[in-house]
This record gives sequence, C-alpha cells and structure tokens, in this order.
Amino acid sequence: MAKSLQLNFETANGKSLMVTVDDPKESLTSTEIDDGMKAIIASNVFHVEGTPLSIVKSARVVERNVTNII
Repeated sequence: MAKSLQLNFETANGKSLMVTVDDPKESLTSTEIDDGMKAIIASNVFHVEGTPLSIVKSARVVERNVTNII
C-alpha cells in the first residue's frame, strides 16, 4: 500500500499549495509535522503566483492500493 503525506499551505492572498511527500516515516508526530511546515514557510522557498506561503492549513496521510493489470 502506497502512503503519502500531503502538506497543505495557504498564501497571504488566499491561494493554496499542496506539497506531497512519498513514504513518510510512520513515527512522525503532529508536532513534528507542524514544526516542519512552519520551517518550510520560514524558508520562503515556495511561492504561488509570486506570493510566499503564510499559513499552515492542514496535513494528512493518504493510503492507496495500486494493482498493476498489465
């Protein structure tokens, strides 16, 4: 089963950005994830239409089953 961690942010002008991390560590706590997301915002690396990220919106782990047919 494939797992991914979806990190959702918002910019000051209300635009959204989702960053997806494949195969996240099972032992991550909500505090570690929140701290990491705040560090991403503070790094000022990601921008949406020229506006930097400003708000931690949400985070979730998504699991999916993939069955190859061919």
